[in-house]
Amino acid sequence: MDGRLVRQISELGDTGDGDVVKELEQMLTEAAGGSLTVKAARDTFTKVLGKVRGGDMQVIGRKTEDMAVMISLKDLAALIRSSARTMSFGSALDEVGFKPLGRRIKVRKGVDGPALRRPRKVTKNAAPGMGM
Repeated sequence: MDGRLVRQISELGDTGDGDVVKELEQMLTEAAGGSLTVKAARDTFTKVLGKVRGGDMQVIGRKTEDMAVMISLKDLAALIRSSARTMSFGSALDEVGFKPLGRRIKVRKGVDGPALRRPRKVTKNAAPGMGM
């Protein structure tokens, strides 16, 4: 299961009860690439089950209140583990795909560094010392 989806699902607890179902429907349907009707899921059950066992999820149904979600037991376990643990800041950055700039920024306690300034653009026609 996609780490970003797991994070989004674990953050759903902060919304109201009515909003959770609708937001969850939108998230899961988007992640699954759409939903199947019950008839389509029944007619292609072996194929749907193969996709679920392969790590995909499947949303079945058209009406929000009647939808069902198929995920593998392994993905359900990962979802439960991620929602039960507290996440470090570094783990959260890893989960959202943060990539560092590649250089180190040193910050010393109690010492202000020089102010950051944008480089000035120099035009070709300006005389030196004109401040442009």
